Amino acid sequence: MKDPKTLDEMIGIFEERGLALDDKDIDSFRTVLYDCNYYRLSGYFRAFQVDPSHGDNRFVEGTCVDDFLTPYLMDERLRSLVFEGTSRLERTIGARFSYLLAQNDGAYSYIDENSYNEYRTVSDKNAALSQFPSRQSPRSQLFNELCRWLSQSKEVCIRHYRRRNQPVPIWAAVEAIPFGTLSKMLSLHKNTQVLRELYKSLGFRGREWRTCAPSAIQSMSYLRNMCAHHSRLWKREIISAPPMPQGAQQQFSSMEFSDKSVAKSLVVLSYLVDYIAGDEEYSLRLWEFVNSDASYSDGIHHAAHWE
Repeated sequence: MKDPKTLDEMIGIFEERGLALDDKDIDSFRTVLYDCNYYRLSGYFRAFQVDPSHGDNRFVEGTCVDDFLTPYLMDERLRSLVFEGTSRLERTIGARFSYLLAQNDGAYSYIDENSYNEYRTVSDKNAALSQFPSRQSPRSQLFNELCRWLSQSKEVCIRHYRRRNQPVPIWAAVEAIPFGTLSKMLSLHKNTQVLRELYKSLGFRGREWRTCAPSAIQSMSYLRNMCAHHSRLWKREIISAPPMPQGAQQQFSSMEFSDKSVAKSLVVLSYLVDYIAGDEEYSLRLWEFVNSDASYSDGIHHAAHWE
């Protein structure tokens, strides 16, 4: 069991480990620790320690507070830009999917289990049944989520239908369903005509509506959720890297990044938002910010694997 530390005790630990602090730094750093949480900051200062994975938590000689506060503060700005992009993507997908589905299958087919596959692929089903035989299928989990969101939503339009004991049409439901649940609906839906048209409108080409688009959209939901929980983006390793649409590869052909870096997810997001908007205004702003600091940019383009 670990005993809690006072702010001054925490500062003492930093000094013992070789962090360069003068009297002025100590006063401001005390406020930083009070506001930001030592544990949250640890994901940033690990990059400046000798070998933290093996217990050597000494700071590399010459390390100062700004070395890890700069990427910490820049992550806050980048999360805002990511929210802007994922919000545009979420609203667009919800609106287009609800329109296309209503035109093809009617307003209420989304609450019919027969509209969805039990598993996304046969391999997914075999893996799930062999590893987690007692777990609900993705379709069952999806319907539990749908029921929960529609029964608990405080949206006026949803309460309107609940009061009248009427089913909620898809164009109202998408206003209450979060991005993650919406992406699961897309990944399991059976109506290939709707999915092809939707994904084509987002910039996916050819067979990408089947091979690339569902996983790419789910990865955008994952990116959005990371930002919602104020997770570190700098030097972060994305365990499930998003597939790369052909259009994104072409638009960012000169950019180099590691496969599990945050940059790869940002490339996909930038491409999709630009395609929806019909210009490159969003991607230009996002990448101008990322590249405004060389060390920060490197940490976004290249993931660090820490045990």
